[in-house]
Order: sequence, then C-alpha cells, then structure tokens
Amino acid sequence: MENKKQANEVRREERAKANRILYLVIALILCFGAAIAGIAASVTSGRREKPVVGTDAPAVTTGKQSEPATEGNKDAAVEPDTVPTLSAPLSGRVYRAHDLTVPVYSVTLDEYRVHNGTDILSEAGSDVKAMASGIVTEISDHPLLGHSVSVLHAGNLTTVYRNLVAEEIDGLSVGAPVSAGQVIGHVGDTALVECCDEPHLHLEMTLSGVSVDPLDYISEESVAASLTDDAAFEG
Repeated sequence: MENKKQANEVRREERAKANRILYLVIALILCFGAAIAGIAASVTSGRREKPVVGTDAPAVTTGKQSEPATEGNKDAAVEPDTVPTLSAPLSGRVYRAHDLTVPVYSVTLDEYRVHNGTDILSEAGSDVKAMASGIVTEISDHPLLGHSVSVLHAGNLTTVYRNLVAEEIDGLSVGAPVSAGQVIGHVGDTALVECCDEPHLHLEMTLSGVSVDPLDYISEESVAASLTDDAAFEG
C-alpha cells in the first residue's frame, strides 16, 4: 500500500512538472506571436495618416478600435495635471506584489520573474470596479494576461484590469466615460501565464506611460476597507 501511495505521488509530481513545461512552452509561443504581431502593427501604423492636431478631444487608441472622444464623454476628462485619489477595484487579498526589480514567484511558470502588476485574490465572478472616473481606452484579449479593460484617468494615469471574464458589459465600450465605482468586469481565469493561481484580478497602472505600483495610489481608507496583505509580502 505504501509503495502504491509513493508511486501515485511520483506520477502526480511528473504530471505537474509536465504541465508546467507545457504552460511555459505555450507562453513562449504566444510571446513570440505577440512580438511578431506588434512589429506588424507598428509597420502598419507607420503607414497610416497621422491624426489631426488641435481637435477638441484627443483620439483614443484601443486594441479593438480607435475613435475620438465625443461631446458626450468629454466631461469625463479632467485637468491633465491632477492625479485622482483611487479606490480599490474590489475586495480581496493582495498576494503578489508589483515589483520591477526583485522577481516574485510565478506558480504557473514555476519561476521567479518581475511583476508589473498587483494580483488581488477574490472569488471568481466578483465585481471589478473602476478606481476613479475616466474614459475607456481599450477592451482587448491579451495573449498572456487575458481579457483586459484599460481606463484613462486625470493626470495621464491609466488603470488596466486583467484576467477578467471574457464578456460584454452593458454601456462599456471604447471611448465611453466611466464613473468611480462603476462595474467594468468580473474576476475570471483568462490569463494564461497565471492560470494555476487562484481566481484573482491582475491590476496594472501606468503614470505617463511608466509602470507604477497601484497600491501607492489607492487611498489608505480604501485599502483598509477592501484589501488585506498576504503574509508573504508584509514588511
């Protein structure tokens, strides 16, 4: 009986190792494909006519479409030099930190790598809310990080919500304004490179195009009310 248990454990470990290798191979293939697609897109965009400068509202670029902000959504844009105070996008537990210098462990890939987002554990299907008012700039299916929604806020701050359920949300489209606390998606499992993790939101944020830690911009009150830390990242 003991030998049988040991044999079963060995087989489980071998299957787990094989699965990790398979995920890594798939991720590398998708990365290569995404890189090729990005190069092709850059070449194509370089041939397109440049946007007209001086219009009332800037063009919004998206993975699905590009369209100018309209009269109906210009009010969503606020003073460009004012970064808003943000609220947590959902209630959950922060278990993988944003870190561009010190690699953090990836369960799926079974390796340490830098992480340009913050992962927040929550129940599958949980509401994901806009962290401040803004304009939807992209709704896309990222080849590695799954269904994603990007929102541009004041101060050239962008929040990106990934690993969402692949679905259409009523009233949510590229160029549409969103208000703080508006539901823009639900926690899913569409991120290929994080598919072995528990259900979570992969949250990214950029300030003037530079990746920043979302937790540095969420109010202390909202963090205290909605987010808890994994012991592995305390201190």
